[in-house]
Amino acid sequence: MSKPVTKKRLFVCLAISLVIIIAGAFLFGFLGFNTDSTTKSYEMIEVSDYISSFRDEEVTGASGQSLTDFCRSEIEKAGFSVSDERETDSTALGNTVEFIISGSTAQQIQEFVPTLQKRIGQEFQEYGDSAIVTVSYHSVQNQPYYEFIWRTAIGAGVAFVLLFAYVAIRFKVGMGVTALIAAVHDVLLTLAVVALLRIPAGVTLIGVAAFSLLLSAILNLIVFGKMRRDFRSEERKGLPAREGIALSVKDSVKSVLIVCIMLAALTVCLGAVGAFIGFDLLSVMLSTLMAIVISAYSSLFLAPSVYACIKERSDAIRAKKAKYNYASEKAQEKAAKAAEKQAPAESSN
Repeated sequence: MSKPVTKKRLFVCLAISLVIIIAGAFLFGFLGFNTDSTTKSYEMIEVSDYISSFRDEEVTGASGQSLTDFCRSEIEKAGFSVSDERETDSTALGNTVEFIISGSTAQQIQEFVPTLQKRIGQEFQEYGDSAIVTVSYHSVQNQPYYEFIWRTAIGAGVAFVLLFAYVAIRFKVGMGVTALIAAVHDVLLTLAVVALLRIPAGVTLIGVAAFSLLLSAILNLIVFGKMRRDFRSEERKGLPAREGIALSVKDSVKSVLIVCIMLAALTVCLGAVGAFIGFDLLSVMLSTLMAIVISAYSSLFLAPSVYACIKERSDAIRAKKAKYNYASEKAQEKAAKAAEKQAPAESSN
């Protein structure tokens, strides 16, 4: 018998998962997820120019500084802290530099904007006109991730119900229950690991949870499909539940690993592309990789062990019912008369 479907292995898997989920929920309750800094609300000073000269590194002000360096210097001299800079370059709109300010009030920043506009005019006398270079203040308010929790929970609940109904109809009710348990387990465990490892989380975490649910369903459908084919084959039809499931899981390992390796490679590639173009996808990549590992573990170890218990119980009930004749009395009398009529005919032959 294969170890992954034993009751002992099921108990160990559930115990480990339960400890991690409780620890993650405990940490989330006190500290929440590690919020992604790029999704927090922030105050910003935006400096834009509308001529190509300012995109030329050789064009400098009276002090020999470029527009970006000069603005940064003036902002810091005024006592503001620049936590980040973002620069965009467009032929139509010119060059835009966004200075993310931290530790200052909106009123202080707004009062400083006209001063910076004036200083640019003094430094770049030829190009410092406000029609060419503009300085503006923006307050960017991003909706916190926790405001999406309840809507996400409702959506996940609907998805769980649909998953159970689909698997139960296409395969068996026992497999539907198993797929539901595995999906809930995978989503909760993924979120718990993200909370424990303090992986930066934002609204994209909702996408990671949805990905975890979908991948859990796909991998379990691969394994369940193999089980159904094996249970109908002549060579495995009469095997005990746990032994038959163990053999089906063993035959499904290659397919499951191929899917997971391909998805993991795609995830790493997206993370690398994001780093190359300057778009931070590291937290999404790490969360997605955690979801892939957890779903693979669940489909090959946890789900088969759960279904083995369900099928073993179901087979026992079916065998018990087969010992009794549940036909009605009328049907039994009719069958007895037919047997009596057939008996003389067979004896005469």
